Amino acid sequence: MNIEKKTFLLHLLSQVFWGISLGIFLLHDIILKKTLQGTDFDVLILVYLLNTSFLFSIYGTEIINHSSNPARMIIILGLAGRIFLFLIPVINSLYYFIFVIIISSYLDYMLFPSWNVVFKHNYSDSKRSKYYAYASTITTGFTLAATTLTGLWLDVNENVYKVLFPLAGVFGIITYLILAKMWKLSPLNITSGITTLKSFSLRLLKDIILLPFRKTFAIFKENKSFLKFEINFFIYGMAFMIMLPVIPVFIVDELYLGYPPISFGKGLVYHSALILFTPLMGKFHGTGKPARFCSLVFFILALFPLLLLLSKYFNTASGFPGINSSELIFYLAYFIFGLGMSGITIVWNIGSIYYAPPEMVSNYQAVHITMTGVRGLFAPVIGYIAMQIFSKEIAFILSSFLFLTASVLMLRDAGNPYRSYQ
Repeated sequence: MNIEKKTFLLHLLSQVFWGISLGIFLLHDIILKKTLQGTDFDVLILVYLLNTSFLFSIYGTEIINHSSNPARMIIILGLAGRIFLFLIPVINSLYYFIFVIIISSYLDYMLFPSWNVVFKHNYSDSKRSKYYAYASTITTGFTLAATTLTGLWLDVNENVYKVLFPLAGVFGIITYLILAKMWKLSPLNITSGITTLKSFSLRLLKDIILLPFRKTFAIFKENKSFLKFEINFFIYGMAFMIMLPVIPVFIVDELYLGYPPISFGKGLVYHSALILFTPLMGKFHGTGKPARFCSLVFFILALFPLLLLLSKYFNTASGFPGINSSELIFYLAYFIFGLGMSGITIVWNIGSIYYAPPEMVSNYQAVHITMTGVRGLFAPVIGYIAMQIFSKEIAFILSSFLFLTASVLMLRDAGNPYRSYQ
């Protein structure tokens, strides 16, 4: 069996465990607001720290690339990101819950660029999008099942998260063990030209802190096409993050939904759309320039906050037993969200590959993820301020406007020449 097929089988297996872990984690903001009685500001803190965790991605790339044994370093970081979950049953604290979610997220994003190294070197250009789409569908299926079941269990006993989150930790660790195995299958020269860490000094610490930012500026200066792509993607990301601190507050305080309908919308409906459309999005994305693809996806996503907002104003019979029109529009909103995110899942994870030279794939993806962290420094705060000073409605409308802006800018740049390293 060749490297590509072995990698694909391991990739599918890893996404089974990752999907279950992700499905349990998916309701963390609702658990914070509904079960742990967190304030709107507590939700902001969680969302804010989660989105700044992207900033650490570029450091994960440097740590792994400079390690004498990258596969072992992947396992160490993966274990470190999950070990605190095992104390959730004995530490009954809202702030420890936030801390655990944040630590897991920080370490996850430090490891994310390592997936791209595997995708670039173990998959051929012609099959990469297809294989990724299939694996993503597996992730989505298991996430759907895990989220739906988690919501049902939480409705019976809100404290069941104390058992489920440590279980998610176990599945997360298994995922990174498989990633390490996939890395070992990659060609031996994937980190050629990188110096391994042999000693530590204050000068080295300074270099570790500054080098990623130097590389970011150097990449943008050298590759203007990638810079334009990232600027447009930055605007999309602002739209996405502005609504993050608003959504759980809106769902709990405005729609008054319980765990079953929330998990049904965020779990079954959302992930069903992901399963249905991710393979089609993978085929549509293909091997071409991501800009035109992003333009369509951003336009679809602009509908989500508007539909979510609309669900508040329709509370009549829907014609479906036990479901009013408000819930029906809520489900429609998450179906549209799943449709849009089926495209984002692909382009966010492998879009940077089309601009990156082979030896810098993880660096480009680290820059891409780090820019997500940069907007995470202020975009959720904008959403929170808009919600507190104006209204949740204004926050959703602002989000939709920025989605549309990013869509138009991507479409404008789609016809421009660009540098590709296919």
